[in-house]
Amino acid sequence: MRQELKQQEQKKGNIKSFIAATKKYTELQELDATVLREFIDRIEISATEKWKKIQDRKISIVYNFIGAFDFEVATAQAKTNQKERKSA
Repeated sequence: MRQELKQQEQKKGNIKSFIAATKKYTELQELDATVLREFIDRIEISATEKWKKIQDRKISIVYNFIGAFDFEVATAQAKTNQKERKSA
């Protein structure tokens, strides 16, 4: 239980740090290396699978403070939530 509480406190701190970093760039006009370094921890690119006719790679962006974030899943969830609000 203590470990879980510690993890929750860490997540809370990470979210606060992320929000603070985002507030600094609300009027951002140009994306530069400094901004990227502040928000992105690493970019992971998978190896190509040579047996496929179409070679594609999976690209994951791991952000500082919040980790990997799947925008496709978040977008789909937001659309579902929006439909539910309209039908209610």
